[in-house]
Formats: sequence, C-alpha cells, structure tokens
Amino acid sequence: MYSLLDHYRVLGVSVGAGMADVTSSYKRLCRLYHPDVNNDPESEELMKRINIAYAVLREKLKREAAWRERTAFSRTARRYTDAETRAAGAETRRAYAEAEAEAEREAYSTIHSYFKAISAFDYSGAYDYLSAYDKRRISRESFIEWRTSVARLYPMREFKIESSSTPASVKFNDEKTLQARKFFVMVTEEDFAENSTSSDGVEKLVINENGRWRLFLGYKSVYDLTRTFDERFEAGRKLDIARRFDEYFKELCPEYDMYSLAGFRKAASHEIYRQKRFGGTLTFAAISVRAGGLHEAGRDELLRSAAKVINNTLRETDIPAYAGDGVFAILFVELRKKNAEYIIDRITKKIRGAAGPQLGGIADIDFAFESWSGNSYAEMGAIDKILEKFCKKQ
Repeated sequence: MYSLLDHYRVLGVSVGAGMADVTSSYKRLCRLYHPDVNNDPESEELMKRINIAYAVLREKLKREAAWRERTAFSRTARRYTDAETRAAGAETRRAYAEAEAEAEREAYSTIHSYFKAISAFDYSGAYDYLSAYDKRRISRESFIEWRTSVARLYPMREFKIESSSTPASVKFNDEKTLQARKFFVMVTEEDFAENSTSSDGVEKLVINENGRWRLFLGYKSVYDLTRTFDERFEAGRKLDIARRFDEYFKELCPEYDMYSLAGFRKAASHEIYRQKRFGGTLTFAAISVRAGGLHEAGRDELLRSAAKVINNTLRETDIPAYAGDGVFAILFVELRKKNAEYIIDRITKKIRGAAGPQLGGIADIDFAFESWSGNSYAEMGAIDKILEKFCKKQ
C-alpha cells in the first residue's frame, strides 16, 4: 500500500499542492514516461504508478474543494444563511465568472493575434505581443532573425489553438508572481511537393502584465531560442531520414547512386517552391554523355565512370539525378549560371580523364543551362523541356 506522501513524491509536487500543479506535473511526466514515447522497459510500470498517484490526489483535491464550497450550516442550531446573503454570494460568483470569461477572451485574442502575425510572416508585429520579461532579453532584430530562420526550414506553417485556456501562474526569480493562462497550440507543417501534412502540439503561456495580456516565451536569450529550435529540428530530422529513404527507395538508381527522373522532380519541386517563396538563385544543368560505335559493356562503363565523377565533384547541397540513358541532370542551389558553367566544364574534363584515353577520346559530351534569379522564377516545365530534348538525342 502507498501512503499519501508517496503519491506526492511520485508526481514531484509538494505536500498541499493545488489541482493546477498536480495536473501540470502529471502531464509533464506522461510526456516523458508514456510507453508510446519512451522505449525503456520500465516506463510502463512507472506510468501505472504515476496514474495511481494522480487518481488519488485528484479525488482528494475534489473532496476538499467540495467541502470548502459548502454553505455554512450548523447541525445543532439549524441556522441557514439568509436570502440576502445568498443573493450577494450568487452575485459575487456571477461577477467572478464574468471576469474570468473576459480575461480568457482577452488572453485568447492576444495569443491568436500573435500566431496570426507569425503565419503572415509579420515578425515585427508579433514581437509587440511578447511580455516585458522576454523583451528585456530579446531584441526586435534578434527575434525577427530567429523567426526568419525558422520560416526558411518550414515554409508552409499554420497555427491552430485547439483547446481553451487553463488558469496558471508564473513565478519569477524576484518572487513576483503573475496571473497566467495556458493554451495548447497545434502547429501544422505542410509539405508543398508531396501535399502531406504533419502536426505537433505546443503549450504557450499568456501572462497579465499591468492589466494587459502578453505572450510569455520565457527564454533568457536568443541563444536559448536557437538552441531549443535546433534540438527539436535535429530530432525531427533524424526521424524523417528513415521515412524519406523508404519513400524514395523505389525511385533510386542504385547502379549510379543517384535519383531517377521521378525522384529528381520531387526533390527539385522543393527547391523551386523555396525560390518562389524566399527568392534566390537556381541553375539547372543537363549533361549528355554519348559514345557511338561502342558495345554495351563499354557504354555502361563510360556512364558509371561519369556518374562517379559527378557524385564526387558536386557538393551535398546539389541534387544530381540520372534522368535517362546517358543524361545527367543537376540543380545548383544559390549558384549562378557562370559559376555553374565553370563547374560543368571541370566535370566534363574529369569524365574524359576517368574514362581513360580510349573511351574518353571517343566520348561525345554536351550540356545545356537554364538559370533563374531576381524576378525570374524556376518552372518545372522548363526543366522537363531540356531533359526531353537531351533524352531524344540518345
């Protein structure tokens, strides 16, 4: 049997803690030890113990609240409160409920306006909704820079407030305690190329400063902002690697260690959308490698040699693809046509050198470019036209 003190210790709250503290601690422990998110074999047993402690303390606090709210009544004298006192109490409770509802509407309006500004990329306007605590630690310029970096990684972002607010409190180092309300916000991130949607939830606090509700981030510096985001992004990226590998596995060309045409078009659509959304430069290049009069073995050897040279030469940010027999496609990100042409010229020389004097001497290597920058935006149709032209030559 567990004592009442054991239940407080399991939830990590002090003896006499209120319902808000008990519920908050229970939710935090669920996010850490629930078997769905924690692979530790002992997490299931620990979660059962946490559920028992929460159920006991919740019932205890409900009984205490009901006892405190009872109408004062003496069993011996049979004295009841008079009608005027009961009416005054009802009016007080009604006024308190209206004040709570108004506070919730104002807090909801603040957090809704903040996320509306974030969704509209109005980061300067979103900064105005931050609390004075955050503004003392984060300048407007730093906040805008941080939010812009987040938007580059997640270009399509939608925020939805799923649940109503919950009364809470924020206690600062100077022992100052402010009234707060907690909201649960759903963040929807849409993948433009694949039309897929994934959602994640986050809790946000809105605190009352001198009668005005403001969003509370609670970060000490921009470094904390960036570090927290980077940690979440890295964790998501690791989980995303396996999914993307399975998705593109059937569209890879293992022989050349490159994407097929279908895989290239999916990857290129991401970059085309980013260029339209945030600007920048994109340069597409197609390289044709042909050798007339060669038997099939010699031709395959020449193509494998060319694919190896391209893979070893290009940076990780480039997207090479084997699009057809003897045609290689490359999308250069943030690289202008003149610089890309220099790189392609080096690649063609390396292809001839790696193939040897015999194959390299008879190889016919041709290439074409298309570049977009400034007010010129890339189109998948232009890329397909160049690929179709080169594939017909083979």
